[in-house]
Order: sequence, then structure tokens, then C-alpha cells
Amino acid sequence: MAFHLPNGATVFVAPASGNPITITDISNAANAVLTLNGGTVKVGDVVLLSSPWTALDNLVGKVTAVSGSQATIGGVNTSNTKIFPTGSGSGSLRVVESADWVQIPQITEVAAAGGEQQYYQFQFLEDDTQRSLPTYKSAKTQTYTVAHDSDQPFYPLLKEADLAGDTIAVYMYVPKAKETRYWSVVPSFSGEPNPVVNQIETVTVAFAVQSKGTTFYKDADTTPGS
Repeated sequence: MAFHLPNGATVFVAPASGNPITITDISNAANAVLTLNGGTVKVGDVVLLSSPWTALDNLVGKVTAVSGSQATIGGVNTSNTKIFPTGSGSGSLRVVESADWVQIPQITEVAAAGGEQQYYQFQFLEDDTQRSLPTYKSAKTQTYTVAHDSDQPFYPLLKEADLAGDTIAVYMYVPKAKETRYWSVVPSFSGEPNPVVNQIETVTVAFAVQSKGTTFYKDADTTPGS
């Protein structure tokens, strides 16, 4: 059992600026192995995936091993062959360059919405109670309230991505959990401050979450009890 406070967490954003690298095959494994063509990656690279497997599409993951043309994406489980049919894995990836990460500092509030399970309710004539079937989960959004500072480098990055409708990578590092979390979003950001008397001016950063999941990576030197 473990639990942690988010205090001290930092949030970074970056475009996936690398050239597309074709994925010709994806293994069925607890840590997916990608066969690449037309480019290479190295251990530690963060990549944004594009795949007809919808559970992988727009997923952000980290390369944890490389052997020839094969790269392992740690924490991405493709072992369920009903969801990930054997031999049908393909797509492409882009590397998120380490120099492109930009922090969103001075966050005063974080809010999340969506992801709730929706249901179809029905009743047969002979029933005296309704029945329910799960249908879909609502789309996820995240909202960050940030102290206004137009000199921050995330302003032009988010404005450009907003204008283009680009999908970008996001990560949060939570030091008390010794964990880095990755996902992808399409941002909405105008940079217009919200002035309120006797309060710091803030701007709102809104994210439409694109990845179906978040990938989690513990610090390499984490030991039990640390």
C-alpha cells in the first residue's frame, strides 16, 4: 500500500517534433516491442504513438530497451490479443525531443472532468426494475489555472498548438511519488489574463485529453521505503 501528496509536482509540455518513424509490427507483451522502419530511437526517448489500435493511438511512452530495429515501450501492455490482435500492430511514432519540454510553472489550481462511464438503461415489459448496460466513457478534459506571466516560454508553444489543433505531449513529475506520468492532449489557450481585484492575475490552460491512458514510470533509484 502506498499513497502520496501531489505537492511539489511539476508539469511540462512539448510538441512531438521528430520525423515520423514507421512501426511495422507491435508484439503482444507486458511491455510492447515495436519493430521500426525508417528511423531509430534510443533508450530514454519519449515517443508519441500513432496506431490503428485505438488503445495505443496518441499514447505517450518511454523507450526502455533497444535491440536492432526493435524498441521496447515500458509500461505499455499489449498482451491482450482480443484488444491487440496478433500480427496486426502497426502505425508510426514521433520522438519528443528532450530539449523541447517546457514547464508550465506557477499553477494555482488543477481540475479534471470527464472519463465517467455512461449507461443505457432499459426495461422489459415483464421487468419491475430497470436494467443497465455500460456504453461509453465521456471525453476527458483538464484545466490548469496559472499565474499570468506572458514571458513564459509555454505561452507561444500552447498558442501555436491551439491554432494548429496539434496533439502535444504532457508529463507531470510527482516527487513524493517518485513517478513521472505521460499523456497527450490538444490544448486550448488564449493567454488572456483574468484580472480580479486583490488577487493575482491568472490564465487558464485547457487540455482535451487524447491518449486513452496515462503511462507511469517510477524513478530508477526508487527502493521500498524511500
